[in-house]
Amino acid sequence: MNMKEEFPSLVKLTINKCPKLKNMPCFPSLKHLELQNCNEMILRSAANLSTLLNIVIDVFTGRLVILESLVGNNPNLMSLTISSCTNLCSISSKLGGLTALKSLTIRWCEELISLPQEIQNLSSLESLEIIECHSLINLPEGLGGLTSLRSLSIENCNNITSLPMGLQHLTSLEHLTLMYCPSLASLPANFRNLSTLKSLYILNCPQLTCLPEELHYVTTLQNLEIHSCPAIKDLPAWIGSLSSLTSLVISDCCNIISLPEGLQHLINLQHLSIRECPRLENRCKKYTGEDWPKVAHIPHIYIGSTEPRQHDGASSSSH
Repeated sequence: MNMKEEFPSLVKLTINKCPKLKNMPCFPSLKHLELQNCNEMILRSAANLSTLLNIVIDVFTGRLVILESLVGNNPNLMSLTISSCTNLCSISSKLGGLTALKSLTIRWCEELISLPQEIQNLSSLESLEIIECHSLINLPEGLGGLTSLRSLSIENCNNITSLPMGLQHLTSLEHLTLMYCPSLASLPANFRNLSTLKSLYILNCPQLTCLPEELHYVTTLQNLEIHSCPAIKDLPAWIGSLSSLTSLVISDCCNIISLPEGLQHLINLQHLSIRECPRLENRCKKYTGEDWPKVAHIPHIYIGSTEPRQHDGASSSSH
C-alpha cells in the first residue's frame, strides 16, 4: 500500500508507543504531528516533513540533533512543544528561523542548560512556557527581542537566579508568571516599559525580597498575586499607583504584617484575598483591625477563610 496515496489529505497524526515503527511517508497535507515515546528512527523519518504547523515531541531519549532537521524543515511552524526529552542539553540556533512561531513550550527537560540567543528572532512568538527545566541557569538577553510576546511563564526552574534585563523590551507582555523558582533572588528593576502588563503572578519564590520599584509605573496591571514568598516583608507604599488593579492576592507570606496606606486609593480594586498570613489577617479584621479602614472600600474580601466578606456600605455606617 502506498500510504502517500492512501492519506493525501491527512492533517493530524499522533503516534504513541510504537517501538517497532521505523519510518513514515511524507504526508503531503500534514499540519499537526505529535510523537510520544517514539524511537530515534521515527523522528528521523519525521524530519522529512515540511508542511507542519504544530509539533509536539513528548518523551524522547534519543539524539536531539535530529530534532534540528525537523524544526529547520518547517519554517511555517506556529506551535512547538518539547516535553520530557531527557538528553536535551541545548536547543539549536535554528530555532531562530521559525519567524511564524506563536507558541513555544519547553517542559520536563531536566538537562537543558541554555536557550539560544537566536530566540530573539521569533518576532511572532506570543506565548513562552518554560516548566521544570532544573538545569537552566538563566534566560538569554535575546528574550527582549520577543516584541510580540503576550504571555511568559517560568515554572519549577530550580536554578534560575534572575531574569534578563531585556525583559524591559517586552512591550506586548500581558501575563507574567513566576512559579516555584527557589533561587530567584531578584527581578529586573526596569519594569516601567511593560506598559501592557495585566497580570503578575509570583508563587513560591522564597529568595525574592521585594517587588521591582518601577512596577508602580505599570498602571495597566489588573491582577497581582504573591504566594509563598517569605522574604518579602512588606508591600510598597507605591502600590496605590496601580490604578487599574482589580484583584490582589497575598497568601502564605508570613512576614508581611501590614498593608500600605496607598491601598485606599485603589478604587477599581474588586477582590482582596489574604490567606496564611496570621498577623496580616488580624490587622484586616472587619471593623476592628488596624488595617480595616484601608480595605473597607473593596467589595469582595477574603480573609483567612474561603468565604468572602462583602462590604456593605449601609451596614458599615451603623458601626
